[in-house]
Amino acid sequence: MELDLKGRSILVTGGSGGIGSIVAEQFAREGANVTIAARVRERLEQTKAEIASRAGVDVRITEMDVTDAESIASAVQSVLDSAGRIDAVISSAVDVVGALPGSPSELDVTSLGNAIDVKVLGILRLAQSVVPHMKASRYGRIIGVGGASSRQVGSASASVRNSALAALCKNMATELGPHGITVNVIHPGAVLTERNRPRVEAEMERNGGTFEEAEARMATAIPVGRMIHPEDIGALAMLLASPAGGAITGQTIAVDGGSTTAITY
Repeated sequence: MELDLKGRSILVTGGSGGIGSIVAEQFAREGANVTIAARVRERLEQTKAEIASRAGVDVRITEMDVTDAESIASAVQSVLDSAGRIDAVISSAVDVVGALPGSPSELDVTSLGNAIDVKVLGILRLAQSVVPHMKASRYGRIIGVGGASSRQVGSASASVRNSALAALCKNMATELGPHGITVNVIHPGAVLTERNRPRVEAEMERNGGTFEEAEARMATAIPVGRMIHPEDIGALAMLLASPAGGAITGQTIAVDGGSTTAITY
């Protein structure tokens, strides 16, 4: 399938590492004009160099704090100045990686508020900044990266912030659909990022075998038999960002290898 991503302007927040950096690289490999955004310029410069080294493609960088509307407006304007438009945004900025205390009775209210400010209010601020430009071109894709924890108990913070993200995006999808703008959420499962690789390597050292065999042992509860890779998230993001995804909006799609046991419909 031809996704028609070549030349399209893609903005990825949380793009200096983790899922965001790999997704940005995938779009760049498809010929898109990609800008990665995060708070720390040095980390952005490092990621830009890593992507160029691995893939032989260039990405733009811009500093952005998704909790600051002025910072977002400045970053969005820099993308418009360089690319002329913004076709899609992938919001993968996150305040906390991993679980805060799982039970509500132990959860720090300030920490939860910060997590919501980044993941939920962050995508709202971003959308409010880019939507006028998307409306003008009658084309736009807004994609939030949530988490499969929204569909299960175990981490109150993750459940709350990711389910709130899905609710917000569903409402935005209804409002923006008539303007040619789609809004969707991807819920990753257990993702094999650089942060998680040491866990797999430790399992390999304990019980032997290859990295892939150690990964499979750690993924016994995942029907596909492995952890989710950032590229799995990117594959869906590219479809949703493309013209081929124009009829998909207001949806929350899990990329979890089948690990979520709840039946969603």
